[in-house]
Amino acid sequence: MSSPLTQLARSCAGAALWTALGVQLAWLTLNATVLHRHPGMDAIGAVILVVALIFAGLHRRSRWAAVAMRIVMAAEFLLAVADRFGLLGAPGQAGVQWGSFANFVSYTRSIIAFLPDDIAPTAAIGATVAEIALGIALLLGLQIRLAAAGSGALLVLYATAMSISLPAAEQFHYNVIVLCTTMFALATSDGPVRARRRVVGLRRLVPTRGVDWDARRAGRRRARRAPQLREDVR
Repeated sequence: MSSPLTQLARSCAGAALWTALGVQLAWLTLNATVLHRHPGMDAIGAVILVVALIFAGLHRRSRWAAVAMRIVMAAEFLLAVADRFGLLGAPGQAGVQWGSFANFVSYTRSIIAFLPDDIAPTAAIGATVAEIALGIALLLGLQIRLAAAGSGALLVLYATAMSISLPAAEQFHYNVIVLCTTMFALATSDGPVRARRRVVGLRRLVPTRGVDWDARRAGRRRARRAPQLREDVR
């Protein structure tokens, strides 16, 4: 059974997730009908929002909701890193936000405009390293709770800096608050535990908790030796 503290954290994360989704949907409706602020929501943002809604509704009952959410978050991190290294195209091309690391450093400088300019390159490198590590961990299902908590913490930093330096439309365009709360919900829910019951890779999917692997290996050895023993008896 979960401890009271774990249950409280899970409840708070779930409430924060639903609140973030409600605010995001309210903003999108208001922006589409009244404000018309730029940027709005693109197709990728819509996919993220739909997956987050599915995750919020099903992650306590279905491991696949948690799996889908962490893969989406991993893709968001890794594609952003690919963009800043020019792997998605040159600057100015359709669908390319930065196209070079220099442009990403400039973007970082605009986000942390309240800090000295000299910090921007270091912050850009630190963010890139963190996104690569967290993206790979989420994609492969490694230390899911820790990776999800780290992703949530990183997104809190992004959201705080963006709130100070940029218009609110930027956060809603990137679903920053929604992604942040989904990661904390993922870190505190039962979904990551159930998802890790399947082995990463092409091996046969088997349970990984409560299994006596030494006994299994001994049983397989006895099974392989059984035909030879029968021949010796004959």
